[in-house]
Amino acid sequence: MQVFLNDAYIEEDSALVSPLSPGFMYGYGVFETIRVSDKKALFLDQHHGRMVRALSILGMTCPYKETELQPIIEKLLELNAISDGFVKVVCSKPTPKKGPQQEANILILTGMKTYNEQYSTGLKVCLADTRRNEFSKLVGIKSMNYTENILEKEAATNEGFDEAIFLNTHDHVAEGCVSNVFWVKDSVVYTPSLNCGILEGTARARVIERCAALRIPIREGAYGLDELLRADEVFLTNALMDVMPVNRLEERRFDIGAYQIVPQLRRG
Repeated sequence: MQVFLNDAYIEEDSALVSPLSPGFMYGYGVFETIRVSDKKALFLDQHHGRMVRALSILGMTCPYKETELQPIIEKLLELNAISDGFVKVVCSKPTPKKGPQQEANILILTGMKTYNEQYSTGLKVCLADTRRNEFSKLVGIKSMNYTENILEKEAATNEGFDEAIFLNTHDHVAEGCVSNVFWVKDSVVYTPSLNCGILEGTARARVIERCAALRIPIREGAYGLDELLRADEVFLTNALMDVMPVNRLEERRFDIGAYQIVPQLRRG
């Protein structure tokens, strides 16, 4: 497989960054995972905008504008023969130089993971053992410091689940390891607010827009686990799976065939 590193297309095993860089040493950087459909990176403008904002917080700039990134990604997809799957853009801090802001290293890679089979079956979800710290400076950034998320997701997988949901330090529902959380009660959609310590997901934003377009009431706020467990429907969102129904939450089972709101949002 080929990757794009800084300004060149190269074989993945030839991609090298300095082992002394803060990106390598400390996970100092951000990433975006973007869905690819029919050889196109979807919603690149949203992902690029979020990445630029996150890099600014970390004292870096993105090496490419969105209009420059688009053809780079398209060529990489062509080189790797990817029609459906994902592209991942990683921006990391290079070896320090003087100046208030520094241009990030950029690595772009592709993959073929999709969630097509899971839409009909739904996902099994448990609670994470770790609490999400809603006061962390990194909580709203898709940071390369992702080990906690991966550890909890691996623990969930080892117990037969697909995803785990974090509560925050106030016992409010926060987010999944790789997803935002929504649920439906009495035809109203609920989701944790950004103040609960969650990433502002691109798919999350689109679902909120779809609810408005479809005139489905939606509420953002701080909600306890009991409210989630009483839901009529539960679903997760991220860039790759978009709107994904949940068929099990801990010991609570859901009949996703009876869901009313989720199918509307998926069509939207």
